[in-house]
Amino acid sequence: MITAKPLPEKVFTTAALGISRKTHEEHYKLYEGYVKKVNEITDKLAKMGTPDFTKANATYSDLRELKVELSFAIGGVKNHELYFNHIGGKGGAPTGEIAELIKTAFGSYDNWKADLKATGIAARGWVWLAHDYTDGSLFNYIGDSQNTYPVWHATPLLGLDVYEHAYYFDFQTGRAKYIDAFFNVIDWDAVNANLAVAKAVAGAAKV
Repeated sequence: MITAKPLPEKVFTTAALGISRKTHEEHYKLYEGYVKKVNEITDKLAKMGTPDFTKANATYSDLRELKVELSFAIGGVKNHELYFNHIGGKGGAPTGEIAELIKTAFGSYDNWKADLKATGIAARGWVWLAHDYTDGSLFNYIGDSQNTYPVWHATPLLGLDVYEHAYYFDFQTGRAKYIDAFFNVIDWDAVNANLAVAKAVAGAAKV
């Protein structure tokens, strides 16, 4: 069983910058729904016992349905935990090590912003700034669904939710305006903490 993590109080500081308390509260309810579904599906799999491979089928089978939907629900949990963790900061240009890596990968913070915004407009669900284990580089990539990842040997450091539920209440169809507001509320300390974890994992993977 997993439990929902509390919504950090810092996220509610974003109202003056365009992302309202109401949006965060409704968004959090969706996250809680994913937590509930992870537990429901995990329970069903446990009750199924050892799967009978003769009943498994790639077109449709109970096992396939549960496994696919479990990955979607877990993705919904992990993606939103990442998102809420770095919302509520002062935004603006990054500080710390992430600033240097962004400059190396994209040339400048403004270039990274332009790339992330364009990627966010092109995406159907999520955009992630990820750290590549193998060479330490950063890149922005699209996830059109909760479970259209991972990119192997990479760790998401920052997630931008571009599903309509993340912004419609405040911006209606104005996704570009939502993304502009997102840049103003990034907590770069949280992103740097994620980078430290990613580098530790990368180091362990090379042992």
